[in-house]
Amino acid sequence: MTKVPQGFDFSFLNEEEARKILQVLERNEELQRAEKDRISKLQKTKRDIRWLQGVTGEWFEEVQRKKFCNETDVSQMLKQPVTYRLRKGMVENDPMELQTSRSKNIPNQRNPTSVPSQLSFRSSFASLFSFRKSRKETLKLQPLGEKGCDDHIPPVSVRGTALLLRIRSVLSAGQTLFKVVIKSLSPKELVRIHIPKPLDRNDGTFLMRYRMYETVSEGLKIEVLYGDEHVAQSPYILKGPVYHEYCECPEEDPQAWQKTLSCPAKEPQIAKDFSSFPSINLQQMLNEVPKRFGDERGAIVHYTILSNLIYRRSLGKYTDFKMFSDEILLSLARKVLLPDLEFYVNLGDWPLEHRKVNETPGPLPIISWCGSLDSRDVILPTYDITHSTLEAMRGVTNDLLSIQGNTGPSWINKTEKAFFRGRDSREERLQLVQLSKDNPQLLDAGITGYFFFQEKEKELGKAKLIGFFDFFKYKYQVNVDGTVAAYRYPYLMLGDSLVLKQDSPYYEHFYMALKPWKHYVPIKRNLSDLLEKVEWAKENDEEAKKIAKEGQLTARDLLQPHRLYCYYYRVLQKYAERQTSKPEIRDGMELVPQPDDSASICQCHRKRPLREEL
Repeated sequence: MTKVPQGFDFSFLNEEEARKILQVLERNEELQRAEKDRISKLQKTKRDIRWLQGVTGEWFEEVQRKKFCNETDVSQMLKQPVTYRLRKGMVENDPMELQTSRSKNIPNQRNPTSVPSQLSFRSSFASLFSFRKSRKETLKLQPLGEKGCDDHIPPVSVRGTALLLRIRSVLSAGQTLFKVVIKSLSPKELVRIHIPKPLDRNDGTFLMRYRMYETVSEGLKIEVLYGDEHVAQSPYILKGPVYHEYCECPEEDPQAWQKTLSCPAKEPQIAKDFSSFPSINLQQMLNEVPKRFGDERGAIVHYTILSNLIYRRSLGKYTDFKMFSDEILLSLARKVLLPDLEFYVNLGDWPLEHRKVNETPGPLPIISWCGSLDSRDVILPTYDITHSTLEAMRGVTNDLLSIQGNTGPSWINKTEKAFFRGRDSREERLQLVQLSKDNPQLLDAGITGYFFFQEKEKELGKAKLIGFFDFFKYKYQVNVDGTVAAYRYPYLMLGDSLVLKQDSPYYEHFYMALKPWKHYVPIKRNLSDLLEKVEWAKENDEEAKKIAKEGQLTARDLLQPHRLYCYYYRVLQKYAERQTSKPEIRDGMELVPQPDDSASICQCHRKRPLREEL
């Protein structure tokens, strides 16, 4: 019998049939290699991009990619023989057959899709649905729950920030022929709501976002229209009341709140961080933290949360960044009842606690935005990604969602170079620039601002600032530490370029879920193998593309706005569970007030308990 390649089942064929199929596959590989060589030569010519898309066949690749969800393993798309499926009794359960039969009977106007909940919603909504354009039918809907390539998103999201509707289409990039209409269920109730243009993620999916500016009592009706027809199980009914981001109306059942947001049951980084702290002695913290970390050069803020009110005092001179820790805590307190606790947040770049678990005295659970291999700090999502999430569609343009709709040209049209722009906050970044000067065909790196190594500016030059979205014109992104972990990393992972990540002792809250050679390509700390890795990526384009896509899909899941809220709440919850005494409002603490957003109307429908004067 002719040798069968791995992944193919030729058991139902005779030897002659198998041999002929293998010949076809081998010829196909030869043609693919020749085509890749042809396209590579064409891309080196400076021609119009649309012309290149035509002669390289990229237009067809885009349609195929959207249709088959980036599936490259042909064996996964081959059906088993009908006789074999009949023998196994598989026909009735074949999802491909089910999809075909169901899609033929889907009417143009569906009954409203109701979104039930135990909770009153915030102004964010998320649902998973798709549509496909067909020759015979105006529109074919892919029913919910079938096998597809959409990444997971819960049925509802956090209020006031993200705003996701997923649409799967085989339309060409840029052809957004659908629209979203959002209105109150009550004809007497007008809704002030901001609906930006949909974000085309260039893989057949779109992100739909909205931001509300007042409470809607009855609820919302969300319509997704293709022309004048409802698509993707539209309309959606979001039962009220629905609150905007700055409406103070916390859910009193934290467990129900977490369930509604589909918070993960486990967060490995949180478990690891708290493994060093089976109990937390608040009196010990009170005695030691100000002495060890609260001197005049300190950047510590001491918080107490009681009855869902937030109090704080600053310990040290450099605490201006408390505005970022304030805003996320206040945002959480508007959404859900927080546990009573007393804790310390490090606003500086570097993690602080370097005591080992077996030392006496032991380590203290300082909360920081960045961790390291030789420290014991408890890590929270960085101020950068939390602030951009809170201020999305309000004042921030580079947030975790907008990045996904601005990932530059498709893979085949990206410039085949590694790219870097940034400040001079680490010596390796200067090395990058020198490597770029010596190897311009592989690397485009530049320093945009000098502070630490000002004497190097004349030698290395200063690069012009470039918009972050333009980074993704390049196939490979170099991620090198700044003073600590580079906070650009989550944004780079959400693009569709391959990330070349420097080995580092520093990490953010989500790094534990990412694996080298699966989600990114690792490079040595001293960058000695960077050029080698760029060469590898160029020579192994399909593998590089696969790693880039896997990293992007994983980042989309880990960095959804609701996941950040879940993570913050879980850290506060685990901390509160370990306290050995009751938290107190200490001398010097002041109340952190909720923002007075007089432009937005808040009508909380929950019965608010009277607050004690503390």
